[in-house]
Amino acid sequence: MKITLNQKDFYERLEMVGRVSAKHVTLPVLQCVYLEAKGSDLVMRATNLEIAVEATVVADVTEEGVVAVPASVLLQTVSLNKEKSVTLRAEDGGLVVEASGSETLIKSIPHEEFPSIPKVEGGGQTINNHLFSLGIKSSAFAASVSSIKPELGSVYIFQKKEHSLTFVATDSFRLMEKSVPQKGVIFESSVLLPQKNALEIARVLDSVSSDPVCRFNDNQFSLEFSEGVYITSRLISGSFPDYEQIMPKEFAAKVTLLKEDLVRAFKKTSIFLNKFAQVGLYITKGSLTVSAVGGELGTTTESLKAETEGEELTLNFNQRYLSEVLSHMVDDSVVLQFSGVGRPVVIKGVSDASVRYLVMPMNK
Repeated sequence: MKITLNQKDFYERLEMVGRVSAKHVTLPVLQCVYLEAKGSDLVMRATNLEIAVEATVVADVTEEGVVAVPASVLLQTVSLNKEKSVTLRAEDGGLVVEASGSETLIKSIPHEEFPSIPKVEGGGQTINNHLFSLGIKSSAFAASVSSIKPELGSVYIFQKKEHSLTFVATDSFRLMEKSVPQKGVIFESSVLLPQKNALEIARVLDSVSSDPVCRFNDNQFSLEFSEGVYITSRLISGSFPDYEQIMPKEFAAKVTLLKEDLVRAFKKTSIFLNKFAQVGLYITKGSLTVSAVGGELGTTTESLKAETEGEELTLNFNQRYLSEVLSHMVDDSVVLQFSGVGRPVVIKGVSDASVRYLVMPMNK
């Protein structure tokens, strides 16, 4: 193999592909990027068996061929090249990276060991790039980090209403629901994307300008872009909880206040949080008081002006669970709907109906 290609284009696609490579004790080839020069293109592939990415870059191909080299080593080598073009040349046992005045040999791994990339068959349908990514990024933070229940470590995507898709994630202590417009898209069944894979898909969506064709079956989900980029992920086979059953239908108190006031209060109370990150919310007429007791550090209380309705309540929450959603809300004001002592709070935007966030209180 011998090819010459544009440094910037090569590096951008290599970075996208190489991110999914991973060290593996029994399959060292998984730390590699698979490079195949054919026709007038260089095709790059990487996989960790959970997710796979393929990207094509236009190249001046002098000699066709295939090689597999560690992705991180190749990426670091290419990143330090300041020339407009770079030449790749396969030799016995390695890949030579050449630029003006520079030559680097990277040892290769037998490319025959590289696993095949699953291809999802079928017609598929075109989805809105930006909005699909937004749905993932707005919900994935609420997914569980535990592997005990894979369905809770996933982003659940389904069609709740026509011309839209709904993204949901939960760790059983809080739940985030985000709906985004997807005109003309029809999901006849739901998908459960592992959270890490979903975030990788969002990164690829953000780095490619075109709207991809989406395809999925019982086991795999894929996006194919016109720029020669393809990403596919394993799907979780479990069932996502019927979360509508836990959504409160009636509320004992309602608080409306400026989002920035709440953000500022949480920044202050974060200094004094205890080891459980516990923050107290006190609802009284015309105000919401946020407090934290930090033992040896001290205490702090922030009283925020708010529109309040219903009962006066006192509840404790994990502050991180309350605050993480605020960066995903576009309204200047937010509504906190409390269903009572020992019961969850639901947070929404004043006018943005696309977000619904539930948080369970702490017992003490």
